[in-house]
Amino acid sequence: MLRPRSLDLHVDRDSVAMGDDAIPHAGVLTVTRGTLLSAAIEQAAPEIRSPGWSWVAVVDGETAAVWSVDHGVQLLVADRRLRRGPVRVFYRYFAQIDPAWLFDRLSGGERPDRRALEEQYAPIAREKYRAELRRRERELDGRLLSTACVDALRRFGADITLHADVACEFTHGDDDWVVRRADTMFQVFRGRGGPIASLRPHAFGEVWLVGMLGAAVRAAEGWEALPDAHVSPDLELTRSGGRWTSSGATVVQVHSELAARVAQLAHGRSVSQMLEVFEV
Repeated sequence: MLRPRSLDLHVDRDSVAMGDDAIPHAGVLTVTRGTLLSAAIEQAAPEIRSPGWSWVAVVDGETAAVWSVDHGVQLLVADRRLRRGPVRVFYRYFAQIDPAWLFDRLSGGERPDRRALEEQYAPIAREKYRAELRRRERELDGRLLSTACVDALRRFGADITLHADVACEFTHGDDDWVVRRADTMFQVFRGRGGPIASLRPHAFGEVWLVGMLGAAVRAAEGWEALPDAHVSPDLELTRSGGRWTSSGATVVQVHSELAARVAQLAHGRSVSQMLEVFEV
């Protein structure tokens, strides 16, 4: 009895973001019997293909390869011809861990524990990110924050330490601040941890940022953090737990009452107008 000339690969993968799991990723790919394992992994590779992303291919329960756009298939096992099917191939998403670094670790005997490997790689990722920001600062003309915003921050005592097209870092008092562009959102970080604010549009984010520093200066002078000024009635914020949010064209996601009140002051104002409100 002749055996079929083909065999099936039952392929599936991790989701990479919220909403991605709304669509099933499982499917069946038919390959010629005798296809090399490396070729099968390449043919079945995830359709989401971004440089720097790493995937670990698990074949019939065995960690078999690291796959990436950058390097293709990097086998962790001996290559072989597939003779029997179906073969189950699952791609585990290892985020933005450098695929060459990941392959080196796994080929050296490290367990494919995503959380542990992410912790090991985190310091390297931070250094690479900062190096990229410095390169962008040197080589690209664009800047994340407008000249008016930067001048206002400096007027309130900020020391700009890095300013590129996608990020700005500065110190103010004892605090380290970071502003980043995240898709369409204006994200602000203070100290460690996640963002203290995600705002849209960008111009509104700049005014809010100036207001936050103005409030800090007023508080340091022993005054009320917020001045007595008109607040636009057009921005409605909803509080849920320790989070204030809005909906509509102006998007506010903040995590303190002060940040929410500054957002209400910022709405409808320009940077120069916010400076006048907070002049101390």
